[in-house]
Amino acid sequence: MKKLSLLIAFLIIASCNAPVESSEKKAGYLKAGDTTYDLSLGDHSAVEIWDQYLDAHNNQDLEAIKALESEDLKIWGPTGQVVEGKEAHSEFLDGWFKANNPKWETYFSVPVKVDWEDQPGTWVTSGHTLTMTVDGVEVKSNDIADVYIENGLIQKFYVFSRKLPEPAETE
Repeated sequence: MKKLSLLIAFLIIASCNAPVESSEKKAGYLKAGDTTYDLSLGDHSAVEIWDQYLDAHNNQDLEAIKALESEDLKIWGPTGQVVEGKEAHSEFLDGWFKANNPKWETYFSVPVKVDWEDQPGTWVTSGHTLTMTVDGVEVKSNDIADVYIENGLIQKFYVFSRKLPEPAETE
């Protein structure tokens, strides 16, 4: 019994001195100027918010879209355009929906946490195929969006796009 008690005491003491592993597993890094920040997997609920946001876009539901955006929303589009504010975004989307009927089909999304103190939210990097009708012709692109979500709202995002070639005609 004495040996068992000593073994238990030893295990307790040894476990107190063991290094504590972070619950966040490092998933990469981000370099910004001279500083490198660690990346880890973020909160998956941010991916769910982004999915809801794209569903609202596919349904052309401007009110649902605005409900998922912060007042200070900022968007950097794939051709250099910048949209600031949810009302300006709603106006932009209204015209775009009517002119091009865009539809998004997501093929990946990953939540990422950056160890910045001033940004407690989660970034989502998401890839999707965007299909639109431009002058009566269906056009597709593969897009990547980097989206910052905090407090359940989309704060800002960047979109990078690559137009897909038109499918070859078959005989």
